[in-house]
Amino acid sequence: MTIIPSDPRNRTIFAVIGAVVLLVCLGGVFLHELSPVDARNTSPVGFTVAQGEGFRTIAHGLVEAHLIRSATVFGAYALLGGRAGEIKPGIYRLDPAMSSFTIMDALTAGGANETAVTIPEGANIYQIDGILSAAHVIAPGALVALQGKSPQGDLEGILFPDTYRFYINTTATSVVQEMESVFTERTLPIFSAAGITSTTPGGRMAQVLILASILEKEVPDLHDQELVAGILLKRIKAGMPLDIDATVCYARLLQENQAVPAGPGTPEMFATSCPSLTALDFKIHSPYNTYLYGGLPPGPIGNPGTSSIVAALNPQSSPYWYYLSDPATGKTIFAKTLDEQTANRVKYLESNP
Repeated sequence: MTIIPSDPRNRTIFAVIGAVVLLVCLGGVFLHELSPVDARNTSPVGFTVAQGEGFRTIAHGLVEAHLIRSATVFGAYALLGGRAGEIKPGIYRLDPAMSSFTIMDALTAGGANETAVTIPEGANIYQIDGILSAAHVIAPGALVALQGKSPQGDLEGILFPDTYRFYINTTATSVVQEMESVFTERTLPIFSAAGITSTTPGGRMAQVLILASILEKEVPDLHDQELVAGILLKRIKAGMPLDIDATVCYARLLQENQAVPAGPGTPEMFATSCPSLTALDFKIHSPYNTYLYGGLPPGPIGNPGTSSIVAALNPQSSPYWYYLSDPATGKTIFAKTLDEQTANRVKYLESNP
């Protein structure tokens, strides 16, 4: 029996065909992995690329945001196209209906490198730090870390509440300079009209800011704020404790943050409200606890707006010595005597837990 050797040309043809089939299959998989995650979902997704952030971190972030299918394939596409190093920091609006090709085009074109941030009236430095870090303006805890260490000294009270436009990944020092500048611009005319020009710690301006920060937390209406300002100053002059819950909230906030280890911020660090106080809270040994310590606290408990500052500068005399806020309406209820105040507490607070 004669064996006819196979033609080497046939083997070459089969190898070429096999290679082509393999490439086609791989190309199909490659293209599928670069296709939209959900072609019907055009809901925008905010995606931030931080300054100095590596490509691998960005790719995995896109996967976690359900914007691309595969970090590996996306990386291969970026490397083959020489675009991995062209991604620009910024804030992007992407959606799952975009292909990886479109997403890469957007990331290399550049996104918004600044963002609008609103600081509400009365927010304290911990809350402001949380707002700014959530908007990727600063690293968590960076603003709080400057408290008492910046040239401005105590920052609480001069971080003026307003809407700002900040660059993402900026420095906390730059943020403070901008907010202090706005504080000076907005409040200097008010203080000057009242004959206050000195910003010396412990001076009249500092005392006004402390009182204004309390009014901001306690009373919403300007006229009522002026009445409460008169009540608080009258109580101080009479040697009576102020008994202000908002200052106890701040004392507890300071106590909790002293126990927070150095490093990235925690949710507790940036609490946006004061949960219900307990009996133990009123025993906190802090000069901010106005149930235990007389007079105003040593510093502001938040950052007041101009209305509260105006009220602190214009305390109104009245026959009242006490007040409370109706939790159902937010209205301030005044009382002339302790018995009347006790009756109001039963009516407005204990009956509305």
